[in-house]
Amino acid sequence: MPTDAPRAPASRYRLALILAFVSGWGMSAQSRMNGEVASVLGAPAQAAVWSFGSGLVLLGLATLLSARVRRGIGRIAAALRGERLRWWQCLGGIGGGFFVAVQTAAVPLVGVAIFTVATVAGQTATGLLVDRLGIGPGGRRPILLSRVIAAVLAVAGVGVTVSGSLGEGGLSPLPVVLAVVAGAGLALQQGVNGRVNLVSRDVLATTGQNFLTGTAFLVVLLGVQWLRGAYEPVSFAGVPWWAWWGGCIGVVFIAVAAWAVQHLGVLVFGLALLSGQIVSALAIDLAVPTAGHEVTLVMALGAGVTLAAATVAGWFARPTRTAPDPSTLVKG
Repeated sequence: MPTDAPRAPASRYRLALILAFVSGWGMSAQSRMNGEVASVLGAPAQAAVWSFGSGLVLLGLATLLSARVRRGIGRIAAALRGERLRWWQCLGGIGGGFFVAVQTAAVPLVGVAIFTVATVAGQTATGLLVDRLGIGPGGRRPILLSRVIAAVLAVAGVGVTVSGSLGEGGLSPLPVVLAVVAGAGLALQQGVNGRVNLVSRDVLATTGQNFLTGTAFLVVLLGVQWLRGAYEPVSFAGVPWWAWWGGCIGVVFIAVAAWAVQHLGVLVFGLALLSGQIVSALAIDLAVPTAGHEVTLVMALGAGVTLAAATVAGWFARPTRTAPDPSTLVKG
């Protein structure tokens, strides 16, 4: 594993930034979709299983129809047998499954905007750690002052955003704390998925492996509910048509992340992603507000601070010279 990560070629860096930003809009839409399913069902865990499970079905069809995807899955299995991949590097789907489980439970309570901004704290702080330890595909990335400033700004943005609501008696801190933890899991997921993608050389194979692990994790959660006597089957009747597509968005997001993290690192990818999420989350909550959690001036100010964090990180991490593709340098 290299001690310092080379910077991606400028063209790939810019494309990865754009894709991360656009993916952020999709993630906000997914948050509202999954939150709506959970709200109608009254069962967040079952809504989360639907989101991951529907994505897994799509990826299963892709595997059946594409020899390229099957070869990618075969390369993952071979890398595990040859110990070029560690078993724990294939558990990124657990972070994604936990994120979706928290998402389905928290969004109906706090709204898309607060949920989105709260994930920044966990994702940014953990992104620094993931990059420093070399968990991601680009190897170790030093903790530069610009990265620390970006992380501090992002956490400050969370504090500002939530401060206007916590004292009103209408917002419980627990969903916000869980969103922070879910953001941390997302950063770890992006790091290990990037490594898996270097081995599979196919984003759909990487995404399929991720969805399989995440769905298994969520099914286990349902099993725990059943053993405790808390599981009750629910009817999906009444779910609006537009809320069914969260799993499809998740497939696109994880595929983009598996590729883009190689060129940006986990921290910069996460901040570019969350920039798109914050802008779109504010737009969604303005257009279709969650009852009792409308967008306020304080919330918009906090989102602006978080966007400043992304700008700082992206500016200082921009490539200043052409460098080799990290996929040619990292072998796992």
